[in-house]
Amino acid sequence: MHGKVVGLVAAVALLASIGIANAKGPVTLTDGQLDKITAGASQTSATLAAATVQLNTLLAANTQQLNNQLAFFNFFSTAFTTPITP
Repeated sequence: MHGKVVGLVAAVALLASIGIANAKGPVTLTDGQLDKITAGASQTSATLAAATVQLNTLLAANTQQLNNQLAFFNFFSTAFTTPITP
């Protein structure tokens, strides 16, 4: 019985995580951007600051989503492992 409960909780967690990977379409680069990539130009402080802000934003969003999924998993793991008393 315990194995079935673990399997059910795993299936529910997998179904809840379907919406995680929402990749957008391809991005067209400008000639200037392509030149920097091919020539290996170094990043300026403004570019680095913008990248840091974007990284922090993505990290905060992913952390919130992870916390939501953990709360969902904890709810179901508690609900399925708590004995039912008459």
